[in-house]
This record gives sequence, structure tokens and C-alpha cells, in this order.
Amino acid sequence: MVRSRTTRLVALTAGLAALLPTAAAQAGGGAPPIDPPIVGVPIARTQVALGNAADAIDAGTGGQATGPLRASRRYLIRSYKGAKYLIANAPPPPVGDGSANPRRFIRLARRAVRASRQGGAHGWIRAGASGTGGAGPVFADGPTAVFDVFTSQFSAATAAVGMLPDVQGTLLSRVQTTLNTAVVLRNRLVKIIHAAEPPAPVADGRVHARASGAPVAATFGSVMPGLTVLLDAELQQMKATQQDTSVPSASRAALSKAIAADTQIEALVNQYWPPVIGD
Repeated sequence: MVRSRTTRLVALTAGLAALLPTAAAQAGGGAPPIDPPIVGVPIARTQVALGNAADAIDAGTGGQATGPLRASRRYLIRSYKGAKYLIANAPPPPVGDGSANPRRFIRLARRAVRASRQGGAHGWIRAGASGTGGAGPVFADGPTAVFDVFTSQFSAATAAVGMLPDVQGTLLSRVQTTLNTAVVLRNRLVKIIHAAEPPAPVADGRVHARASGAPVAATFGSVMPGLTVLLDAELQQMKATQQDTSVPSASRAALSKAIAADTQIEALVNQYWPPVIGD
């Protein structure tokens, strides 16, 4: 996805909003929670860096995209490290039926996919409305923040794929590095979550919300159905680009490893967290 300068400014505004209390939050209006800075800052900077790179490519000054592409890789690594910290320092997961319904993360994932197709700013910086109000900013819980890192990685990967038809040589290598970084870090994060929070048997109801409708705490495993939505959209874009004969052959070849990695990790996600009928 190649973004216009207007979209880049929207992305920057969204990034700044992630770091500052909103007027609604200050007034106790129940503003949506924002990501903790440990992931929110690098997520926002990834988005801006990729917008800068796309603008340079659009303008025919691809050499100026090199710096932003390098920066995007740094920020992807920082948000990944932030997610690892949140997972390692998470409170104990709820027992019994106390985990959030995965449908919430499926909705967030579909929203991100729609935004990517429309070329607009993504909604990963803010989680779903908490409905709790309060006098100050409300920060997202660990699983929601980690899901936003997954969404940032999805955005970086799809943005890189969108640039591939328009680059060659050294710049192609830079774009491919951004794509592969997003894919590799996402796949590592899946395995880290599995090691930290092995899935409970489906029969114990852990992947469902309480029947009473009372608020429940999210678990890291509950984000996985949403991740598969992102993976499906990412694979669709990559496969379509690879089959497009108008795309230079070197750019199409650059997608092979990413497609294989996405296919492998989606199979692993479905093995670790089997889809539940009815979700």
C-alpha cells in the first residue's frame, strides 16, 4: 500500500494521539484506551516512517526512501521488544471462564484490514472502547497492546508489498528487509505467547466470555483468531502480487519466503489455538 502525503499526516496525527490524553479522557468521557508507550511510540513511528518511504517512492525520489525504510525496521524491532516485555511481565491469566471473547480481536483485525485497503490511518493505536470512563488516559491491557503490535506488523508487511512493484535494485532489498522483518518478528511473537501461555483445553471455556456478560480480562491466546484474519489478508495481497505479471520478476520473487513463512505460522496458530465452532 503506497500512501499519499495527506495520509502520512493523518498517520502522524494518530501517532501523536496515542501519546497524549484526549479531551474526552480528561473530561471523563470514557475515551478508548491507548497503548502503553513501550509499544505505542514505536508503533506510531513505524507508521510515519513507512509513510515517508512511500511518499519518496511516489515522488520518484526512491533514494530518499532508504532512511525511512531502515528506520521502520528499527521501530518494528522496538515494538516487538516492548511486546515481549509485556508478555514476560503480565499478571497471571484468569482461571476458568475468565478470558475475553476472541470475537473482539477479530473485529479489530477486520477494521485494520479495511483501513489498509482504503489507504487510511490504522486503528491499532487505540483499543476498543472500555466504557469505564475516568479522569485520565486509560491504557490498554497487555493482550490488546500485543495485538496492536501484530496489527502494526501487518501494516508494515502490506505497505512493503505495496511498494514492491515500484522499486528495484538496492531499494528493492530495503523494502524486502522491512517485509521480512515484520513477518519474522510476528512469527517469533506467536511462539513466545505459546510458550508463556499454553492454550487451555477448549472444553474449559477459557476462550469464551462469561455467559453473564460481565467484564472479563483478555488473555494473550484470545487475540489469535484476530491474528488469523490479518494473516489471511496479508497472504491474499502477497499471492495476488506474485501472480501479477506486470510486477517485475525480481519483486515477485522477493515474496516467496514471506508467503511460505505466513502459511507456516498460520498453520501453527491453528494448531496451537484451534478455531472454536461458533466463534
